[in-house]
Amino acid sequence: MKIIIHRGTNQIGGCITEIISEAGTRIIIDIGSNLPNAEGKKSKEIELQGLTKGKAKYDAIFITHYHGDHIGLYNKILHQIPIYIGETTKEIFKLLQNKLYKIDLVEKKDLEKINSFNTFKIPGKIQIKDITITPIAVDHSAFDAYMFLIECDGKKLLHTGDFRTHGQRGNAVIRALTKYVGKVNCLICEGTTLSREKEPVLSEVQLQQKAEKIFKSNKFNFVLCSSTNIDRIAALHKAAIKSNKMFICDKYQKSVLDYIDSISRSSLYKFDSSRDTKVYYYENNLISTMTEYGFVMLIRANRLSKTILNKFPKSTFIYSEWLGYLKNDNEEYKKIQEIVPNDYIYLHTSGHASPEAIKKVIEVTSPDIVIPIHTDEKGNINKLTNKAKLLEDGEEFIIN
Repeated sequence: MKIIIHRGTNQIGGCITEIISEAGTRIIIDIGSNLPNAEGKKSKEIELQGLTKGKAKYDAIFITHYHGDHIGLYNKILHQIPIYIGETTKEIFKLLQNKLYKIDLVEKKDLEKINSFNTFKIPGKIQIKDITITPIAVDHSAFDAYMFLIECDGKKLLHTGDFRTHGQRGNAVIRALTKYVGKVNCLICEGTTLSREKEPVLSEVQLQQKAEKIFKSNKFNFVLCSSTNIDRIAALHKAAIKSNKMFICDKYQKSVLDYIDSISRSSLYKFDSSRDTKVYYYENNLISTMTEYGFVMLIRANRLSKTILNKFPKSTFIYSEWLGYLKNDNEEYKKIQEIVPNDYIYLHTSGHASPEAIKKVIEVTSPDIVIPIHTDEKGNINKLTNKAKLLEDGEEFIIN
């Protein structure tokens, strides 16, 4: 089994990992686009012969989740190469891309390509010639995220994608690895927080409890968070209901929550099951009711949100995203910076594994080799294991 990490050994996001069997079967894990740097500039996007140009030479692509730094290059992939993605991931991604299509940020042909994605469910295995791929569901700030167990040539490799253990479903991660994976020859592990070791880890449950206290103390509450961070929205929704506040969003956000409600059996993700837990989408005729009863409203950095904020000048503003969006001086984040007031309340927790969670995964899978990716401080992995192999982008590595 041969590994080539085309991108991701020295940066967060933009990950592309290739795995090649002795028989020549080639698969790719994630096809992420680059995140912008502090100046808002993206480095030149990667082009690979047989993947984005020329004659197709790859047998399949597997996507861990729907964040752009893991799926963003989907529309650059040669059409002959099949793309595999979680069933729910595909539907959420379609909702987002359809929204972007309506404002001319996505082309129609891109929507058609998403429709062609192959989907998988768990438990189950996918066979690509002599390579067996087993998706393992994980907890992340993207709903329906996966690790992939790759087996070929008598070897086992686990690619973690992005994960964490402090979310609503975090406890299930280690149980799944113990039950379905066990010892592996190689662990390719995300290391986002290796450069953020001193950041405190707040669980989603703790965040919900803090949110409830804020909502009970303040009548009018606005929250800026990712529209597809379903666990965060679920926590805010429950906190709002416990605080006897209306829970409000826009029509697009409502469509996402309606979909999750329709497919989930868990009480965590029931957003519209009764009048008491109803999610409202914003309309002008809602203003008087909002004023009378109080509310928690999800907003975004757009004109509609600014208009509504102006209607409630004495309100509480909660910022629930990565702080880097507010601190980096770049054009892409300007809209976020413009809508967040100086007196905001910061209430957020990472979608990524803490160093302690990474160490636990290493202990459970007992790998012979640990390769860090999705990190800008890969050397810090040596504090967690003596099995680390620090690769560079494009470097070939063979698992013997």
